[in-house]
Amino acid sequence: MKRSSAVGLLVLLAFAVALTVASTGFAQESITLRYTNFFPPGHKNSVVCEEWCKEVEKRTDGKVKIRYFPGGTLTSAPQTYDSILSGVVDLGNHVLAYTWGKFPLTEVLDYPLGYWSGDVSTKLMNAYYEKFKPKDLSDVQVMYLHCQGPGIVHSRTPVAKMEDLKGMKLRVGNNPAFLTNLGGVPVAMPMGEAYDAISKGVVDGIMCPYEALQGWKLGEVVKSTTENYGSAYGAVFLVGMNKDKWNRIPPESRKIIEQINQEWIEKQGKVWEAIDEEGKTFVVQRGNKIIKLSAEENARWAAKADPLFDEYLKKTKEKNLPGEEVLKFARDYLKAHRK
Repeated sequence: MKRSSAVGLLVLLAFAVALTVASTGFAQESITLRYTNFFPPGHKNSVVCEEWCKEVEKRTDGKVKIRYFPGGTLTSAPQTYDSILSGVVDLGNHVLAYTWGKFPLTEVLDYPLGYWSGDVSTKLMNAYYEKFKPKDLSDVQVMYLHCQGPGIVHSRTPVAKMEDLKGMKLRVGNNPAFLTNLGGVPVAMPMGEAYDAISKGVVDGIMCPYEALQGWKLGEVVKSTTENYGSAYGAVFLVGMNKDKWNRIPPESRKIIEQINQEWIEKQGKVWEAIDEEGKTFVVQRGNKIIKLSAEENARWAAKADPLFDEYLKKTKEKNLPGEEVLKFARDYLKAHRK
């Protein structure tokens, strides 16, 4: 009897320990993350990211909570990626071009591939990621990628042909060599500084998507837009999480977040499409001039991007990266999805 009682007591103790461990593990499932975004509050690209945060908290039943910091209040745009890596922030929406050189394989998606749609380019970014799982994005946990609408020329004076760009200073976010090849003068600066720079004549305009003309109010300081879609560039955005923080999230919550990420690829792409349309409407109503390049002029501009692609292929080959395969994939994808 005594032996039986002792065994029973041990069983009860083991059960109690198991309950304690389970209870402790459950308590540890709740985690609060900090998400930084440079888009200002109210900008639709900020709103859709904040909605992602709310959706994560809702569908994980509050086990993953996210404090959202828009407008660069937690980190500046250029610092976002390194802040994610170091754990200064847990999550961020980062423009790859702000840390040019860190992403030698992926950077070609920013090049003047001839984009015409933020929705299609966003889907291309994620299709690329799924196919190639690029090493240069492996230091963070990728939630999803998205891409702005086509980057085209907006200026204080009309640009109807390549020669009109000669000596013109334009703010560029990436690919300064392309503008140089076109005859212009690239000036690098964060998007948040572009309004004052254009209004004061520090620069003569900007290469960016239509959305910035309304979202960043740039349509108030430029007077003309040139639709050079044949050589329009992209800008890849990474919504990424610190890997250590990702691994601290319970597996069932990670699965939920991964499902939400897939849904937000579609949502974010549609947002880029919508705000581009709104940006164009904004400047048309203000009386700004819209210049559509002919097929021949578009081809002239696109040819000036060839040296960039040649250099990309050379660099990736030297690093044993599949640059040729990636470039072909991107061009084939755009060709297949062009309306």
